[in-house]
Parts: sequence; structure tokens; C-alpha cells
Amino acid sequence: QNIDHANLLMWVAHNLERMADRVSNICERTIFVTTGELVEIESKKKEIKL
Repeated sequence: QNIDHANLLMWVAHNLERMADRVSNICERTIFVTTGELVEIESKKKEIKL
């Protein structure tokens, strides 16, 4: 049961990260469309050490 729960949490974390990456891409494209400037949004990824 603990393994199933941990697996679910890993899946959720993975999908949240994918969603955040896509939101960043949308923001970059929106900035480009409105200003004509290419901007790369850098995320500050923090490693979680267990």
C-alpha cells in the first residue's frame, strides 16, 4: 500500500512539473507575441534530497 501511494505521488509530481513547463512556454510565447522579444523564462529547480 505504501508503494502504491508513493508511486501515485511520483506520478502527480511528474505531471505537475510537465504542467509548469507548459505554462512557462505559454508565457514565453505570449511575451513574444505582444512585444516581439524572445525571452526565455528560467525556472529555479530545487532538488529534493531524501
